[in-house]
Amino acid sequence: MDFEVSIEEHAGSYSVVSVRGEVDLHTAPKVQYAIERAAGENGGVGAVVVDMSGIAFMDSTALSTFMRAKDDLQERGTSLRLTSPSQAVERIFSVTGFGEYFEIFSSRRDAIPG
Repeated sequence: MDFEVSIEEHAGSYSVVSVRGEVDLHTAPKVQYAIERAAGENGGVGAVVVDMSGIAFMDSTALSTFMRAKDDLQERGTSLRLTSPSQAVERIFSVTGFGEYFEIFSSRRDAIPG
């Protein structure tokens, strides 16, 4: 599966980043960059929503990237909201126990701040 990350939606209070493929040592920096761009240079949005439904594989590098992004965004007053985790993502969150660390929503609509 080819890797792809894009900012699919950008509104005044949030941005949606969609990730497809394998997130690992080689692709995690692209995910981090997309999240940073989606947040805006000066914390322009209140939330960055990451659609994880297309992630086929995720390793510890990816997990670290999402943790770092959450912490960095929080310092700027922006929340990181993960949505629609694939089975691969659910499995790594379950095995590592980091599912509790993130705000995880079952659907994109639920993750977008009202």
